[in-house]
Amino acid sequence: MKVILTVKADELKLAQLLSKFGEKYTRMTYKLNRRPQGYLLEVDLDSEDLGEFIRRLNHLKDATYNIEEMRGGGLLDKVNVSLLRTNSDALVGKEAFAKTDIDPLDGGVVKLGGELWLAKPVDDCSVIKEGSKVRVIRVEGVSLIVDGVTEEECTN
Repeated sequence: MKVILTVKADELKLAQLLSKFGEKYTRMTYKLNRRPQGYLLEVDLDSEDLGEFIRRLNHLKDATYNIEEMRGGGLLDKVNVSLLRTNSDALVGKEAFAKTDIDPLDGGVVKLGGELWLAKPVDDCSVIKEGSKVRVIRVEGVSLIVDGVTEEECTN
């Protein structure tokens, strides 16, 4: 299993931890790169040893870390999981209907999933007519940024 972490810690203490852990867990390899705000640590180890490695990392005084990426090993090799998008991320790509004209200055209203949303066109030069089908491009604050959908592009 490969784990990539960003670590802020004393260099000597981090090097000692990696050296001692590597002596006991011989199948562990690592690459440590210095960054302006700490270190980028790439660790290859057995998935069973990850918990112990994190436990030891937690014991470093004044150290903080963030797991950036995990690949392979244990259940990650056996399970294909697709992440469920939630909140506003789940709206991107969805199609809705314009309840009012949507213009670049005043925006407009769309109905998506039974709810009314403020919307603005992605193109600052176009007006989307009431009743048109639109697709959510992104979310900015509480407004949906939408683009008109032609019948050939319809997915629903």
